[in-house]
Amino acid sequence: MLRPSRGNVKLLLGLSVILNVVVLVALFVPSKQAHELLGEETWAKITQLGNHIEEHRHTLVPEKSCSMCAVDPRLCNELGEENLKRSLGYVGTNLRLRRTLSKLKRGGRLTAGVVGGSVSKGFGIDKDPAYYPDTPTNLNRIVFDRLNTLFPAPNGVKVGDSGRSEDMNSFINGAQGGVGTDYFSLCYGEHLPEDMDLVFIELAINDEVLLRNINSYELLVRSLLDLPRHPAIMNLQVFALEFNTVTNGAEMHTGVAQSYDLPVLSLRNALYHEVLKNASLVNELFWVSPQGKTDLRHIGEKGHNLMGRIGAAYVDSQLCEMEKYEASIPGAKDMSLDQLYPLEPLPRMQVNMKYNADLTLPPIKPQCFSANGHKNPLVPLTNQNWRKWNWKEKNYLVADQPGARVSFKLHTTVGNIEVHYLRSWQYKLGSAKCWVDGDENKAKRLEGYWDQKYNIGRAATIRDDLAPGEHTLTCELLKETADPEGGLEFRLISVMRSVSSAGICEVW
Repeated sequence: MLRPSRGNVKLLLGLSVILNVVVLVALFVPSKQAHELLGEETWAKITQLGNHIEEHRHTLVPEKSCSMCAVDPRLCNELGEENLKRSLGYVGTNLRLRRTLSKLKRGGRLTAGVVGGSVSKGFGIDKDPAYYPDTPTNLNRIVFDRLNTLFPAPNGVKVGDSGRSEDMNSFINGAQGGVGTDYFSLCYGEHLPEDMDLVFIELAINDEVLLRNINSYELLVRSLLDLPRHPAIMNLQVFALEFNTVTNGAEMHTGVAQSYDLPVLSLRNALYHEVLKNASLVNELFWVSPQGKTDLRHIGEKGHNLMGRIGAAYVDSQLCEMEKYEASIPGAKDMSLDQLYPLEPLPRMQVNMKYNADLTLPPIKPQCFSANGHKNPLVPLTNQNWRKWNWKEKNYLVADQPGARVSFKLHTTVGNIEVHYLRSWQYKLGSAKCWVDGDENKAKRLEGYWDQKYNIGRAATIRDDLAPGEHTLTCELLKETADPEGGLEFRLISVMRSVSSAGICEVW
C-alpha cells in the first residue's frame, strides 16, 4: 500500500495533473489533432480505456433492488428488514405467480379466491361496522386490493362470484370456520368458482401437526393447480398462541409447497420471536373482545394488516423481478405468455407417495355436497331424527337422540368413503357409528368429544376397499359417549367420496 508521505503526495498530485491534461485534450481538441498531440501509444491506451468503460457501463450503475424492503420501505421500517426476510418461508421460481401477473399486465381480468378458516373469514375484525361489504381490513383482501390498484378492471370489482364475463376483477372469500385441508381438498369447489387466476391459502392453524394433513394439503393444491385457468397459489400462514404448541399445519404444508414451487409467506416466522421478547405485542397482533379478553387463536386488525401487506409487498417484489427478467431478454415485448412464463405440468405423482416408475395420477375433479355448501347442499336418502342446525355460518346435520339414523346414496369408482364431523372439548358431543351397504360389523366409531382445547371439523375414512359402483352410507347416533358429562349431540358436516380422474371426487 502507498503510504501517505510528503513525497507520495507530491507524486500523486503530479500524476493527477498529467491525467487531467490528457483528458481535457481528448475531450476538447478535435480527435485528429488530439491523436497527433498525444501520440500513438497514449491514444491507443485512451481508446482501449473508453471501450472498456462502455463495455462495462451497466455494471457501474447499482442494480435495482427488488427486495421486500425496496418495494415497501414503510413496511420494512415497521417490521424491520430482518423480520421481513424471515417472513419468506419459501420463494422458489414464482413461475405460476409471474404467469398470472403477466396475464394482468397484458390486460386480463383477475379472479382471486380464498381457501381459509375463521381467520380469513374475518372472525373478530368483522365486528367493525365498516368491515362489510368490502372487508378492506381482511388480510386476503389487502393483497387483492393491491393487485386491483395495479391492474384495475373497466367495470370495477365484483365480490362473492366471478365477474370475468362482466369485465370485472373478482374477489371470492370461500373461507369456512372450523375446517381444514381435509375438508377443502374435496369441498373447495362448493365455495369458489372454477375460473380463478390466484388462490390464497390460509389454513396453517386449521390443520394439526398430523401426517394425514400432508396428504390432504397436497390433494388440495394438486386439484387447484389443475383448474381450467391454472391458477397461482400464495400460502399466507398466520399463527395462534392458544393451542398446545405453536407448531401447526404449516409444518405439514411447507414441504409440499416447496415440492410444487408455491410461495409461502409466514407471519409466525416474522413476528413470533418478537412476541417472545415483548409480550405486549400479543394484544397488538390478536383480536381483543369488547370485554377486554384477548383471543389467542384469531389475529386482530393489526395482524391482518401486517400479513396482508407482506403479501402485497411480495407481489410488488415479483413484478419488479419480472421487469428485470424481461429487460434481459431481447424482444420480450413481442413474446407470448407461454414463451416468457411456460406452464409446468403437475408432477405425475404425489410427493406423499412411494416412488413408482410407471404411475401417473389422473387429475382430480372435486364436487361437493355439504352442510356448508351453497351449490349442492347435504341431502339424505333417508332420515330418522337428524335435523339441520347452524351456529352463525357453520351448518351441520345434527342428532341428539340415540338410535337416530341417516343414510346417503353415492357412487364411487376408487372405493373410498369418508365423513367429516365436528370434534370439541366443550360442546358435550356424543358418538356415532357409520357403515356401508348394511355391513354394520365393519362400522367405524366416531367420537365427537376429545380433550384438545379447540373445536374443529375432522375427516374419518369409513371404507377404502369398496367395489366401484353405487353404495349406501348409514350413520347412527350411539347411546355410549366419550363425553365425561354424558353429552350425546353429534354434528355431521359432510360425507365424502374420492373418485379419480375419469370420475370425480365428491362430498355429500
